[in-house]
Amino acid sequence: MFKKIVAYVKEAREELKKVTWPDRDEVTSFTMVVIVSVIIVSLFLWLVDSVLMSIIKRVIS
Repeated sequence: MFKKIVAYVKEAREELKKVTWPDRDEVTSFTMVVIVSVIIVSLFLWLVDSVLMSIIKRVIS
């Protein structure tokens, strides 16, 4: 059992050496894309929520 765990960890480390990690500029640009996307989706959902809430208030009144 212990040998299987050690083999798994060794194989995992070898695979991690093969990974092409993004550089700082890529991480920064991807982060900005995510932040802008979240802001846009949040604004859209806020707008939809506001419109639906106003419709519901008019129907109830």
